[in-house]
Amino acid sequence: MTTYVGRRVMVAVLLVAGFAGSSVFARGAPEPQGAQAPANEAWQREFDHVCSRTQDAMSFSEEELVAFVRRCDALLPQIEKLDETRRKVYVGRLKMCRGLYAYVLESKRNEKK
Repeated sequence: MTTYVGRRVMVAVLLVAGFAGSSVFARGAPEPQGAQAPANEAWQREFDHVCSRTQDAMSFSEEELVAFVRRCDALLPQIEKLDETRRKVYVGRLKMCRGLYAYVLESKRNEKK
């Protein structure tokens, strides 16, 4: 991997990792009264797991990266069913996570050529 590509990947990892931790719906944050607890929803657990692993993206194999991209794709229809505010936040974050995994996957495939 060239130095330029390596730097771009590291910047992308840092941006996604920082963005993923900045949500108003982060664990431990108080929720409005009467709101459904997102942590109890299956999609939320999957989302948390998928997006919490972006900092490790460079160490994943191509197969693992493909699996993460597919998991992101599977989450999108579930997140699109949320109320408008949550949908906007989570779709944006999910796209960033998926984009990082896809970028690292592409970089690893190009590295082999």
